[in-house]
Amino acid sequence: MKAAGYHIETVTQDNVEEKGFFCVKNKKHPGYKAKLEWLRDRLDEGLRIKLLYTDEGVLAGFVEYTPEANSWRVVQAENHLVIHCLWVNSKKAGQRGLSSLLLTECVDDAKKNGFDGVVVVASDGSWMAGKNVYIKNGFEEIDTAPPGFQLLVRPVTNSAQQKPHFPTDWGKRLCTGKRLRLMYTNQCPYIGKMIKEIPPVAESHGIPLILEEIPDAKTARRIMPSPYGVMALVYDGQLLADHAISATRFRNILTKDLQLSVR
Repeated sequence: MKAAGYHIETVTQDNVEEKGFFCVKNKKHPGYKAKLEWLRDRLDEGLRIKLLYTDEGVLAGFVEYTPEANSWRVVQAENHLVIHCLWVNSKKAGQRGLSSLLLTECVDDAKKNGFDGVVVVASDGSWMAGKNVYIKNGFEEIDTAPPGFQLLVRPVTNSAQQKPHFPTDWGKRLCTGKRLRLMYTNQCPYIGKMIKEIPPVAESHGIPLILEEIPDAKTARRIMPSPYGVMALVYDGQLLADHAISATRFRNILTKDLQLSVR
């Protein structure tokens, strides 16, 4: 795709180590290698990362998406593409409307390859794009999930057999007993840093922390207790965190939310 001073390039098996995956460029970052290995497997499943560059070579944003059958978001959207991540840096690239270029690329891909549409999970939280950017690009909100997630769809055909939706068994998914459990995937490279930093904090509070890597997308959609699907910190029926957190934030959860003092 080419548009007014910008162009989009596709990450492939051949160029992934050269192009990277936008959000983490430092190859020494704890999550870089894990994300790279995860991504190599996913590219063979139909996942796509599209990188938006200025004609001067400045990396201005990216979109990551995949067919629903291989999506790591907890949604039910047969024959749709599912957007994992959308991120742009309008200030650095010097223009607004960059999200539209990337979303158009994804929607066009859906049209060309016989999908019924594109869906995305948006959030009131700061770590995901809010719903307004999608609504401005023809998406409509069709479902919600706690604590502040929305599901949006951009139809490209009228042949969808069923409207995309979230599952409804969130409470059941949280029934893991009185164990502090971190369920995670390597879809987000920031998880790598977190799982390195927080186990010593749990140990200092005398509480066992169970680390559970989710092996595949199907399992993530079946058991993860949050639509984001990337990670979940759970304890005694509570969802304590649903995205990557710092060691400081984890310590505050232990001391303030669970009222556990340092041993």
